[in-house]
Amino acid sequence: MAPSKKRLVELRIPSVFGYEKVAMATVTAVAARLGIHGERANDLRTAVAEACINAIEYGNRSAADIPVIVTLSADDRRLLVDVCDRALGATRPHMGAMVDIQHPPIGPHANMGLFLIHNLVDEVAIVCRANGTHVQMAMRFPS
Repeated sequence: MAPSKKRLVELRIPSVFGYEKVAMATVTAVAARLGIHGERANDLRTAVAEACINAIEYGNRSAADIPVIVTLSADDRRLLVDVCDRALGATRPHMGAMVDIQHPPIGPHANMGLFLIHNLVDEVAIVCRANGTHVQMAMRFPS
């Protein structure tokens, strides 16, 4: 049986660089309330910032009037963060295939942001749809 999930916060930020800091502050506050602190909280903040930056730049093409939607929810075991754009840019189904930290991506089309996300949080799923791309991240609660 799947754990029950409850929505905690939904945040809409404009697709303008700098507003990812609002998402970072929000996820830090929610994580702290749920017992995620220190390096784990910093990793989550960085992953959320990278997901928001990608959503602003690639997903929404920096169109300020199109929001990036960040949803924070929780189940019995983890904090779940979903960063969603409107997919105005090209979606790439291969975005979920990441290498490990010992073999970072290189080259002009390497996406360091996705590489970091995959290496900073416990679980990642990237769902590309015609109406938006969702970067779904999870950070397990401390035991």
